[in-house]
Amino acid sequence: MLFQLPVFLLFFSSILLTIRLVRDNRWQKFILLVSSIFFYAYWNVHYIYILVFYIILGVLSCQLLIQRKKSLALLVIISLIPLIFFKYTDFVLESIGLDMRLGLGLPLGLSFITFTLISMMVDFSRSSKKKFTVLDISLYISFFPHLIAGPILRSRELIPQLSKIKVSWQNIVYNLPLFSVGMIKKVLIADQIGAYVHPIFLNPESNDSVSLLLAAIGFSIQIYCDFSAYSDMAIATAGALGVRFPENFHSPYLSHSLTETWKRWHMTLSFWLRDYIFIPLVRHFRNTLPYMPIFITMLVSGLWHGANWNFVLWGGIQGVIMILEKYSGYERFVEANKYVKPLGIILNFTVWTLLLILFRNPSLDMAMSYYQSLFSFHIDPITSKEIGILILIVLTLALHAFDSADYVRNKLIKIPFYISVPIMITIVLGCSMVAAQRPESFYYFDF
Repeated sequence: MLFQLPVFLLFFSSILLTIRLVRDNRWQKFILLVSSIFFYAYWNVHYIYILVFYIILGVLSCQLLIQRKKSLALLVIISLIPLIFFKYTDFVLESIGLDMRLGLGLPLGLSFITFTLISMMVDFSRSSKKKFTVLDISLYISFFPHLIAGPILRSRELIPQLSKIKVSWQNIVYNLPLFSVGMIKKVLIADQIGAYVHPIFLNPESNDSVSLLLAAIGFSIQIYCDFSAYSDMAIATAGALGVRFPENFHSPYLSHSLTETWKRWHMTLSFWLRDYIFIPLVRHFRNTLPYMPIFITMLVSGLWHGANWNFVLWGGIQGVIMILEKYSGYERFVEANKYVKPLGIILNFTVWTLLLILFRNPSLDMAMSYYQSLFSFHIDPITSKEIGILILIVLTLALHAFDSADYVRNKLIKIPFYISVPIMITIVLGCSMVAAQRPESFYYFDF
């Protein structure tokens, strides 16, 4: 059930109405739990057992951690088994040279659900508070706004808010602009650019350097608008229910280094990796290999994104660059010099875009073919279609500084509601009708 389609708007409207009519909080949480399970089953009912397994594991883990905190490591390993089995089995078989594949499909949102559960386990093992309910834990794991592609929430962020669920006119009006902006980014920008990018990445040898460069830059814009659109709509959807989600993007293409980019891009994943992988590694390598935690963390980030050597190389190269940024003092130098900073932003966006070619291609061979064709410097006349894509890219980058959840909501809420609400509803319904003609999944659903 895609956020941008009419079926979701109908689904969510019915939830808002039901929650508004039901005042008892326990029933509200139960309704949201059932709705979240239905939301997940709507994609593929055959994988519903995965979500049920994680819900049961989450509840039992909390009970067990009360008695034995030392069981944390075992519980984390158990929670990783479905992810490893579905996502990495074929990758491992291929890497060790076995000529066999299981051909397993990846259950939707499996990586995000796993990280959400691990976060809860770790945080619960560190907390002295023992109060929780089965309903709270179940809804924390399955809550549909963040279930498929984040933001990755901490239990201490979400669970206390579940007792304060509230549907009000103020909550809806405050979050409607953010949902509308998400619709625009997904349907009118990401999907339009994606239609241009896809065939070029499929066959780079048949395109000239200008088309390949435009497709590479276009993919940078596509993946940002696509994923940040999902985050915007997830934040707005939860906000309409009275639940506040953390911001997941903060104008990442204004970063002057890769280190800063990962503080602004998919921030809930970055903070998860920082808290549960990077910081423990720092304690281990502090006196021997102080830069190793950066490299390992970025390798994990690459492997999390996909079971493919492209992703491993993508993460590893970023780790090396981030180490060089820290070792050379580049980041501090650019940050301190206001005249150099714009050049740093351009350079960083260029490096990010070139690395995304690895990210976008399905194999190393195709990625190398893309790079080779890109730097062949074969140039054909630019077409009107390419001019249209270029204009869309430039407009998106020009507005990038204003693209943050809090900015959008706080600025647009100042417009009188009798003007803003009809406009926002028209945008949402219009984009939904456009999306229904050619539904496009969110790019990060594959991870």
